[in-house]
Amino acid sequence: MWHSKMVWTRVAFAAALASLSGCMVGPKYYQPIPPVPAAFKEGGTPDAGAPEIAYSDWWRVFKNPELNRLETEADAANQDIRLAVARVDQAQAGTKYARSFLFPSIDLGGSASRTREAQNRPNSTTGSAATYNDLQLPIFLSYEIDAWGRVRHSIESATATTQATAADLRFVRLAVEANVAMDYYGLRETDAERQLLDSTVGEMQKAVDLTTNRFRGGLSSELEVKQAQTLLSQTRSQAQALDVQRAQLEHAIAVLEGKAASDFSIPRSPLPDGQHDGLPPAIPSGLPAELLARRPDIAEVERYVAAANAQIGVAKTAALPHISLTGLAGFESTNPSGLFSWQNGIASLGASALTPLFNGGRVRAGVDQASAAYRQSLAQYQKTVLTAYQEVEDQLAALRILSGEAQSTADAVSAAQQAEAIALNRYRSGLVSYLDVVYAQTALLANQRTATQIAGQRMVATVVLIKALGGGWLGVPATKPGSPAETPRTDRRSMASTPPYSASNDPSNTDRID
Repeated sequence: MWHSKMVWTRVAFAAALASLSGCMVGPKYYQPIPPVPAAFKEGGTPDAGAPEIAYSDWWRVFKNPELNRLETEADAANQDIRLAVARVDQAQAGTKYARSFLFPSIDLGGSASRTREAQNRPNSTTGSAATYNDLQLPIFLSYEIDAWGRVRHSIESATATTQATAADLRFVRLAVEANVAMDYYGLRETDAERQLLDSTVGEMQKAVDLTTNRFRGGLSSELEVKQAQTLLSQTRSQAQALDVQRAQLEHAIAVLEGKAASDFSIPRSPLPDGQHDGLPPAIPSGLPAELLARRPDIAEVERYVAAANAQIGVAKTAALPHISLTGLAGFESTNPSGLFSWQNGIASLGASALTPLFNGGRVRAGVDQASAAYRQSLAQYQKTVLTAYQEVEDQLAALRILSGEAQSTADAVSAAQQAEAIALNRYRSGLVSYLDVVYAQTALLANQRTATQIAGQRMVATVVLIKALGGGWLGVPATKPGSPAETPRTDRRSMASTPPYSASNDPSNTDRID
């Protein structure tokens, strides 16, 4: 029995070596090379002298304590982040499952039976009925030799998928953090508008009092009083309409924070702490080539390309022989007392190979299906890269245009303030009707609201630019506490001289035997 165990150990060890050193059938993986522009069309700045911003806390560039608090709470309690963490855990378990096929499957069985055989049974040697017990306690072994790399390709695919979900976790976290900041600055812009309208309502109330006193003194008509009252009521209505928008933004932040909207509130504050000048921080865009390493969504889809490439190898191995080892070792006896006697030991070892001869084109269809999935993932990678460049260009253009628009609007506000003062003075002097004052106040309020909205848009555009840049621009993505560490990438070979994709370098058209 001891000798048989040694034989089994040697056989299992030899099978494992055969699997690890066997051939690998299928395409090698080459990381796709997307088109990379030399520079951003909107210019951008490789280094604008901005402070260092890490991937883990990019929002600190805004120097806003309340935003820092909201971001930290969202990272800890957001449900989308928890979903992404669960997907990473699921993918890691899938990798462990795929890796388990490198090892033999060993099962312990047991059976007990009592059998009575007929006296006139066929092939009877005693000519009498027989009744006996049969007790068995075997260990079963089964193992598929990974001769062509099916298991190893499955491990490659599962590992790449795990890396993709880890990148997806960083992307989801970045998206949540960006949404918190965008909603926060949208809410603060709404507060600033509400403060402006409340102030304007106070000024218009004074105008109503002025026209009413002049009407009582016979210096103006009732029409001017009604005009002033109408403008006052319209402005109050505009202020009240902002409350709907603010409530919705506050509720959206509550969900991002992982809290019920009914239990969450943010006090009104027209200007965020640390942003009293109304100017967004300068964000260096870096070089276009650096975007490929920064964006977690690009890393995610690239890993899915690698996973799809490995699945082609899995599909190709279906056309080759499947070599399996099976064995059994244990004890068998008719009574319990002698079950574990070495004379009652049983053992068997066998090997089998199964080669498909005809299956109606199933194997070829599987390879074609895997190849098509690879092309889909490759196209998605190219699209994601192009979309990333678009998003950066969009926000660089938005910040450039909004900067000029802010200056023009500031000039318009200054001119409108002077026009309102002139109109009020001329009205008090009886030189113009109150309609001129209405026009002047309407124009002033419109320009002031536009200026406030542009200030909020510049802050939001800055947040979106940071998101488009990947959430940081110095160093490498940092693994957050409590998040799964990224699995090191394997078998990534650069191919600078090969185009990203063409029919000639389709992995389904090339084989390898390593």
